Amino acid sequence: MENSNYLYIKFSTKIDDIYFYPEPVLKYWKEMKMADTKYGKYFLKEPWGLPNKANPDPNAPVYIGIGQEVPVKDWDEPMTQVLRPIYKPMIMIPNGHRHNCPEILYFIGGNPMNFKDFGAEVELLMGEGKDVEKHIITSTTWVYVPRNLFHCPVNFKRVDRPIMFGHIMFTPTYASSGAANPGSK
Repeated sequence: MENSNYLYIKFSTKIDDIYFYPEPVLKYWKEMKMADTKYGKYFLKEPWGLPNKANPDPNAPVYIGIGQEVPVKDWDEPMTQVLRPIYKPMIMIPNGHRHNCPEILYFIGGNPMNFKDFGAEVELLMGEGKDVEKHIITSTTWVYVPRNLFHCPVNFKRVDRPIMFGHIMFTPTYASSGAANPGSK
């Protein structure tokens, strides 16, 4: 839907919000190509994540994901990162695994005006064998997973209100972190 002053943009079929941008802003965006500037290569626009083959859900909302299968071009530091909305109970990562680098997991309340508004209960296992520990997450939490520490599954047992879940690793891609073979030692 376009007229002389505004352009309608719909980000996803799951989001019914409507965004209108004044024509001068659109003209500026068209003229200013980030990659054509000295520092433009450091801006990654629309870094949409890839569907998780282990948990296919045709109704899953679009999420943020970088470095999942290929490194980010022109970034000097390797990094993989995902941020996804959790809107229903599920087991996201069913098999325990380890990485050859540290990982940071984060569980954040889904209300952008109050990240303390955490409407879920999440179970995360850390360790293996006789050393396994079950941790229950019921508030906004960040978890540091040291290199080679066996962890998961991540079980979103109860989801009363959407929350955000993600991870960060300083490695070129998720597969390069050694997790391509879950459960391996």
